[in-house]
Amino acid sequence: MHHGIQPSVSVPPQAASYAPDIEPAAEHVRHARHALVDSEPGLPAPVLAAAAGTRKAVLVPVLTALAIGTVFVAVYLAAFHAPSARHQPVGIAASDKVAARTELALNNAAPDGYTFYRYPDAAAARQAIAHDRVPAALVADDRGTRLLVAGAEGPSTVSSLATAVTTAVGKPVPVKDVLPLAAGDARGLSVFYAAFGVVLAGFLFAVSSYQIAPRLRLSVRVASTLVFAAASGLMVALIAHTGLSALPAPFAVVTLVVGLLAWAAAAAAGVLLRVFGPLGMPVSSVVLLILGNATSGGILPTTFLPAWLSPLATVLPPAAAVRGLRGAAYFHDAHLTGAVATLAAWGLGCLALQYLLDRVAARRQDLVAAR
Repeated sequence: MHHGIQPSVSVPPQAASYAPDIEPAAEHVRHARHALVDSEPGLPAPVLAAAAGTRKAVLVPVLTALAIGTVFVAVYLAAFHAPSARHQPVGIAASDKVAARTELALNNAAPDGYTFYRYPDAAAARQAIAHDRVPAALVADDRGTRLLVAGAEGPSTVSSLATAVTTAVGKPVPVKDVLPLAAGDARGLSVFYAAFGVVLAGFLFAVSSYQIAPRLRLSVRVASTLVFAAASGLMVALIAHTGLSALPAPFAVVTLVVGLLAWAAAAAAGVLLRVFGPLGMPVSSVVLLILGNATSGGILPTTFLPAWLSPLATVLPPAAAVRGLRGAAYFHDAHLTGAVATLAAWGLGCLALQYLLDRVAARRQDLVAAR
């Protein structure tokens, strides 16, 4: 027996290999108290790995949804609870006396509500209506007094103008629809629903794309977006134009405009997600889904928007698409060129901004690596 010498204990190699995992395991246990309980067995590992803490999982969805809902209700009610015309174009083909009396009566009823355009005869007024220069024109000649309207502008526009003109003239005025809606678009809302659906799809495409592959190469992301846009344009054209006859514009035009709208919506949502990170989803939903569709002119003409909201109707993609599709369907391609240019500018502009952001991020990474 050797005193003072402790016997050596051999540790199996496999046991030694497990030792480094003891501390991380303990760390996991400490953090597990703050994680959600897995009450749904069988969830994929990536889903569980991305799970948030209980407080965040409860509060963030509530606050985000409440904020978006509040903005939606506030914007739509403020804009449409009591809509009134602002600088609504109205044509007049009548004698100076009748025209002046009508303009005075309309101005007294709604100051700044109307902008008047004089025409020499009924034929000139019809031409103006056919090219979407005015939605209606009061005609008074040897054939009597009547109101020529474009039913393609939608029932709400026609009824509001007919009521205003009847009140101004002081007697019932016959209404003649010289440009009616297509049989498959009885209420004139098809273009709005088509645009709304495509903007929603573009938003969801961008969100899912960034959630699945946040670091996808820009060239691949652009290719994916273009495939989505082309498929969206073709799908809407097949349903709305061919299947339901709800958009009487040419098939190729519907495909082009809707495809550009899908590209613009997806690209804009992608840039907002890229810039704002987690806040990009509520920001893009407010910009595209709420403000974009509220100012599209699909439900009411943009002349009925309040002053604080109407400027957005000239720049946001949904309004451009609605103008282009409606012009191509009913008004001899009025506004079509401008709509295509606006939508293409959104797509290209967002692409350029995304490229710039990626270059800046890559340069910052290079500088960090060099240090």
